[in-house]
Amino acid sequence: MNRNFLRILQPVVLLLVVGTFYIQFSESYVTAKVIHLLALISWFAGLFYLPRLFVYHAANEDAATDETFKVMEHKLFHYIMTPAALLTLLAGVWIVDLWQWTIPPWLHMKLGLVALLLVFHYYCWHYLKVFKQGENTRPHTFYRFFNEIPTLLLIAIVILVVAKPF
Repeated sequence: MNRNFLRILQPVVLLLVVGTFYIQFSESYVTAKVIHLLALISWFAGLFYLPRLFVYHAANEDAATDETFKVMEHKLFHYIMTPAALLTLLAGVWIVDLWQWTIPPWLHMKLGLVALLLVFHYYCWHYLKVFKQGENTRPHTFYRFFNEIPTLLLIAIVILVVAKPF
């Protein structure tokens, strides 16, 4: 099959499935929440794993393994993380729309943390490009600390969503 066709196939199928769900169940809070949770689990799986790959990639000195890391990182970021992030955001907007755009104070804080997650996602893309071009100058210890950021953000987000302070 044509590679370009395969590259657009997954996002198109994802949009068709989600679009169909939205059309069928646009008034269903439960459906929106399930899609939101499944997408964010996939997104966080990537946010946890990609920086771990960067740790191993930065410590690696073998050229063949270097190419393997580049392929793994590329596929994880472009085929799993980014579509999952977009789906998470779309489902989140769907939920807020069902709430008729009533945004409680705890949700303002959550959205601020989600904005930080998007910044982290951007930096993952940046480091992906750095590794792809063979220009990484950071030691593996930097990526070990970088790897902890999504964990801290997830803890804060879960506390806000479950406890709903304020």
